[in-house]
Amino acid sequence: MEKRKTVRQLSKEIGTSASTISRVINHPELVNQKTRERVLNKLEDIGFSIAENRRKKANMIIGLTISNPRSVFASTLIGCISDLLSDTNYQLLVFDIKKRQYIQSYFAKHPEYLMKIDGLIISTALVDEKAKEFFDMNQIPLVLLQTRCEGEFSIHNNNFLGCNDAALYMLSRGYKKIAFVSWLPFDEHIRDRYMGFKSALDRKGYPLSDKYHKNCELSSDGGYQATKELMEQTNSPEAIFFGCDDMAAGGYRYLMEHNYSIPNDIGIMGFDNMPIASLLALTTLDQSIELKCQIAVNHLLNRLNPTKHEFLFDMKDEVSITPKIVIRKTLK
Repeated sequence: MEKRKTVRQLSKEIGTSASTISRVINHPELVNQKTRERVLNKLEDIGFSIAENRRKKANMIIGLTISNPRSVFASTLIGCISDLLSDTNYQLLVFDIKKRQYIQSYFAKHPEYLMKIDGLIISTALVDEKAKEFFDMNQIPLVLLQTRCEGEFSIHNNNFLGCNDAALYMLSRGYKKIAFVSWLPFDEHIRDRYMGFKSALDRKGYPLSDKYHKNCELSSDGGYQATKELMEQTNSPEAIFFGCDDMAAGGYRYLMEHNYSIPNDIGIMGFDNMPIASLLALTTLDQSIELKCQIAVNHLLNRLNPTKHEFLFDMKDEVSITPKIVIRKTLK
């Protein structure tokens, strides 16, 4: 088998610096078009194919991007995907991108990471056509989780419909003064949840007032503080819907510390159906994280090994899952 050439060997053969060749191979958008074309033409003249070079390399590693490693959602996602990969020859490598951003911005700062992975599950980060072209060029197949880009396989929630159903259910339990707790920054995920919830209340004649809508940090402590503000005001709500279980757990803690009886004095409901929801007997919306992870891992492994399995979905499909209500004991 022909041994793969190193960047230094290529540098000697075409008379171009190793650093420039490395950037052209691993992160072409960092190189101006004229230089990139010149280097690519020289590499082609000596019979070097970037695509073929990548195909010869198999790291047996799947990447996963997250932006909030302390969140219950992130830890659940990591655990679920890791468990699924344990039955394969692949390992999981987690990239903490720190904040929600365009994914190519992160990898532009860390081009060396691209050579470590065979495929990438992008969770919550922003993906556009530029990012799609970049990963295509680098022969890294993608699956998008909780985010979307036309032409790439994605799995996400129907947040609007799920929260619409949640609001109707809370009304059916006799609650009329219902508060909504959302996180900051107010991204499209929480916006869709808020709009779906508000739409249902509006239709039924119980509009969500501004004083019953609180924004907070995406954490248990954030939910605690938002609940404190809601319950200290005059004419406090009869029930609170939290944009995620993590915040709902904080709200639950505040109510317990201040001797409120749940659900007799006040009802609460979350979103996610994380393990903490079961521990607290929290009524919540199940966003089917395990199913999403199964679909994501199956699809990505099939793209990496197309002759071994059949695809469950078309490569350009969007899979939208409507969260389902899980009834426990925090609503009447």
